[in-house]
Amino acid sequence: MGKKKKGSNNSVHKDEILEALLDDPTKSVGEIAKEINSYRQGVWRRKKKLEDERVIWGYTAVIDQKKIGHQMYLVLLKTKPMSRGFADLVIDRIEKDVPRSIGARLIDLFYVNGEYDWIMRFSAKNHATARRYYDTLRVVYEEYLLEKPVMVDVNYIVVAEGKQNPGMSELYDFAAK
Repeated sequence: MGKKKKGSNNSVHKDEILEALLDDPTKSVGEIAKEINSYRQGVWRRKKKLEDERVIWGYTAVIDQKKIGHQMYLVLLKTKPMSRGFADLVIDRIEKDVPRSIGARLIDLFYVNGEYDWIMRFSAKNHATARRYYDTLRVVYEEYLLEKPVMVDVNYIVVAEGKQNPGMSELYDFAAK
C-alpha cells in the first residue's frame, strides 16, 4: 500500500499552509502541496477558506524603502480612549488613502496597549514630505490627542514582515568606530 498523504480526508493543516505562505507568499498551491506532502486541491480549498475567513487578508512584498528613494518613519501617538467618531476618522482617512495624496506611503498602523496608543510606520521621499504628513496628523487628530505625537526616522530595518534584511551586515555601518 502506498504512503498516505497528510492532506487526504480534508486534513490539510492550516498552520503548514500559513507557514509556507509566510515563508514566501508567491509560492503556488502546487509548491505548497509538495512541500507539506499534501494534495494540491486540498491545499487550494484550505487556502481559499483562510482567505474567505480573513485569516489571510493580504499578500505583500517587503521593499527596501531606501532603494526606491524613500525614508522610513515611525509616529507614536497617545490618544483619548477610542470613540465612534475617532474610529470613523481613522477608517475614512485609510479608505481615502490620504497619506498617498500627501506623498507618503502608509505601511502599518497599529492600535496598541502600552505607553502609546498608536504606532504608525510610513515612508516618504524626503523629510519635508514626511513632516507635512505628520503635521496633517496633528491637525486632523487634534481633538483626540493627549499630547503631541512623536515622529522618528528609522535608521535601518533589520527585520520587516518577518523577513531578515538580506543586507543585514550593513548594521555594522552604524557601529562606533
